[in-house]
Formats: sequence, structure tokens, C-alpha cells
Amino acid sequence: MTREELEKTHKSYAASLEEWRFYLAAYFGGRLYREGDYLLQHPFESAANYARRKEISYYYNYCGPIVDIFVSHIFRRDAQRAFGALSSAPLFTGFLQDADLEGNTLRHFMRDAARYAAVYGRVSIVVDKPAAEAATRQEAMDAGLRPYLTLVTPENLLDWSYERDASGRPALSAVKIRESEGTYRIWTRDGWELWRLTTGGDCALMDSGWHGLNEVPIVTLYNKRAGPAMQGISDIRDIADINKNIYYLCSDAKEIIENTAFPMLAQPYARGEARGEREVGPHNIIQFDPNEPNSKPYWLEPPHSSLTEIREWVRQDIAEIYRIARMGGIRTTEDYAAARSGVAIDLEYQQLYAALSEKADNLEAAETRLLELWAAWEGGVFDGNIDYPDDFSVRDVDRELKNAIDGQSAAVDSATFRKELQKKIVSALLPKADDYVMRRITDEIDGKAGV
Repeated sequence: MTREELEKTHKSYAASLEEWRFYLAAYFGGRLYREGDYLLQHPFESAANYARRKEISYYYNYCGPIVDIFVSHIFRRDAQRAFGALSSAPLFTGFLQDADLEGNTLRHFMRDAARYAAVYGRVSIVVDKPAAEAATRQEAMDAGLRPYLTLVTPENLLDWSYERDASGRPALSAVKIRESEGTYRIWTRDGWELWRLTTGGDCALMDSGWHGLNEVPIVTLYNKRAGPAMQGISDIRDIADINKNIYYLCSDAKEIIENTAFPMLAQPYARGEARGEREVGPHNIIQFDPNEPNSKPYWLEPPHSSLTEIREWVRQDIAEIYRIARMGGIRTTEDYAAARSGVAIDLEYQQLYAALSEKADNLEAAETRLLELWAAWEGGVFDGNIDYPDDFSVRDVDRELKNAIDGQSAAVDSATFRKELQKKIVSALLPKADDYVMRRITDEIDGKAGV
């Protein structure tokens, strides 16, 4: 294999690489964002002033919290997992407790995968197994030789190809993954190869193996599918651009405040002095003709009325971010928008729940495929079931409590009515109580305690 062949990337990879890096910087913020050249240099702005403005810039990160809120909603309750025959597999318990051989449980691994899928639009998960062989099952258990998961971001999945299987369906036939600088692993339906670029620019085959799975052991977790294979839609696809505009505006506002805080001195130039090109700025002196009427030094203060417009623009951008994220109904600290009707908020909630439900379905499908591959590595079949919760309603606890408590004072002569109100109050106050506790409280309300 030549170096050109090893470094070749899919046509979709080159088209999306900068976009992926931008989403990642928008999510993490901080120095990663400031060093990403997302602050444009003004026309005729000196390199020194641009470097200074870039160094003191700050980024209001709305992308990170929005992604985290989505993920936290999905993983607020555990998925219902029935592992079937895998439950009795000796090495499977260890996999559930340490899915990636880095100490992360399967649940935590899937949560991190969902977070990166929300940022990038999709991620890939390789189901691999150590190449070492064990003579017995006990030796494999003692050595921890079992399948494990590896998360691969789109930046490191360089190339892929599909072919039709026997049933006519498109199936992944090969992928190329960059594992580290100069190191590449190629997976096919039959085996794998590990290649490395040498210092002389040549390609060396470091290792290879056969897995016998008859498929590429990799699963794609989509945040939201965009049609073609390996194409996903990020949760911050549009939000990141608006957040970048806020970044621009805040930098401009800071520059205006600094400039207006220090007026520019204007003074007449001396006779016979060359009047060549001069830099005009708040830290320089502007000169004028001493023969002009009333030619005496004065301070020139730049206007700062544009700050009001910038402030309103930032507020509008923030409102748009929440609208696009379908969170306009739950924002509190930055509520710049006008009062909205309950119907509009309910509609926005429904859109949010639909988006979360789609994410949960994608996680459910991906985790099922991962367990199928895990079982295939061990020579078995996954016959269990994975069910992620699809009810993401966010209840207004304060309102429910108030309605329930007020309802108890209503003139309704019904013991059943009062009991149901009490159950509603308990449910609102104890959302994390286990089934045993809730059942006991319900029995006590119904007068069945001790039954």
C-alpha cells in the first residue's frame, strides 16, 4: 500500500472536516474556541490589535449546555436492558462494568457516545477483542480477554465503503481509522490490518488478523439521520453559527467600550513637519492644520450609541438559540423574549420531546447492534432486548403541587378524590422514590397498610 492510498479520505470526509472541528470547539469553548480563528479581523485592523482583541475575547457558550441538557434528559432514567443468554456469559459482567477497558460502564460509555453524536451528528463505535488467545475460558477470564468498545469520532474515521450483501441491502465493507498520528487500522468483513507511516514516508504493515465475523465490527450512532449513510445532523448545526455571532458582537462591544473610555487627543501639527500617513486610533494623537479657525487642542470622543444596538442583537440571538433548540419554554435566567402563549410553549415542548424520542430510538438501535457484535465475537447470538425510555415530559412540579393542594380544599365530598390528590402530591414530591416506597405510601393512602 502506498502512502497516498493510506492517507486517502472519503469525499464526504474532506467536505465535513472543518464543520466537525467547528462544532467541537463550539461545544467545549474556552481556549479551544479562541484559538480556532473564529474571530474575524476587521478591514485595515492592525495585526497587533487583532491579536490583542482575540486574546481578551470571551465566548458565551450556549452550545455546550444545550447538548448536555439533551443528553441528561435521555439518561435521566436507565434503559430497560434484558440481556438474554448473555447474562450467564462469564465475561459479560465484566463488560458491563468496564465496557471500554478504561473503567467506564456500558451506561456511561453510551452516554458519552450520545454526547459526541449530538455534537458531531454521528459517531462510530468499534467492537474489538484483544488479539491474544486463551486455551480455556478460565484463562480468558483471568486475562480479561473479552470484546470491548472503542469510540471513534468522525475526524478519525477517514474512509469507508459499502457493498450489497446477499439480500441486496447495503452493508459496510471496509473502514479506515486513524488510531494515532501516522497509525491506521483498516477493518474489512474478514479481518483487519494495522499500518504505520515510517519516517522515510513509506507504509509498513505492522500487524494483521482475521475475525471471522463476516461483517465490519463497527456501529454508527446517529444523532439524527440526514439521509445517506454516515451523514448525521448535529444538535448545534445552526446554533453554533448564532453563538459565533454573539462572540463577534461581544468582542466589538468590548472594543467600543475601551475606545470610548479613552478619548483621542487632537492637536495642531508643527509648521514644516511632514504629515505622512498616520494611524488613527484611541491610543494615538490626531493632528490638524494650525491655520484652521479656533485651532486649539481638544479631545475627540467616539460615539458609543451602537452599544445599544449590539445589546439588542445579542438578546435576539440568544432568543433564537433557545427557539432552535426548542427550549424557549424552559429558559429562566435569560428570558428576553416577550410573553408567549401556553399553546406556543406546549407546541415547543412537543417538538423537543419528539427530538429526544428520536435520539432514544437511535441509541436503542445502536446498543442492540453493539451487543449483537459482542455476542458474535464470543460465538453466540444476542437474544435480549434494549428499551430506552421515550417519555420525556417535563412537569411543572410547583404548578402541580399548587393545583393538588388547592384541590384538597375544594368542596368535593369524595374520599376517592382526596386520595387521588394525595397520591399526586406524593408523586410530585418524591420523583426518585423506588417502587417499594411508592407502593407502601399508596397502600397507606388507600388504607391497606399491613395488608
